[in-house]
Amino acid sequence: MNQKLLSIFLFANITCVFSGCIQQRDDLFYSAQEGNQKIFEKYTLKNSACGSNKLPGALALGRVKIDDANLCFRAIELTTCPAWNTEGYTPDSCKAIGTSFR
Repeated sequence: MNQKLLSIFLFANITCVFSGCIQQRDDLFYSAQEGNQKIFEKYTLKNSACGSNKLPGALALGRVKIDDANLCFRAIELTTCPAWNTEGYTPDSCKAIGTSFR
């Protein structure tokens, strides 16, 4: 009886893992390199549109949560060129990216 329950338990767990029941935490994050690359790409596009040569205000030192990065990217897209060209301006949603060291 115990072996039958163990078999059912293992089958259910294996099925769940392969069918996506368990969310992989790594799927929620960009690596630091990938996050920085995407940030630089967004800055480059905005610089091109606004005729500036601004660098990101901070670099990601650790993993970057994808949702946080997307908020930053959207803020960059919505920033007007006069605001973008202001010295030292960085969208608030971009300031905390990559500061979590979990």
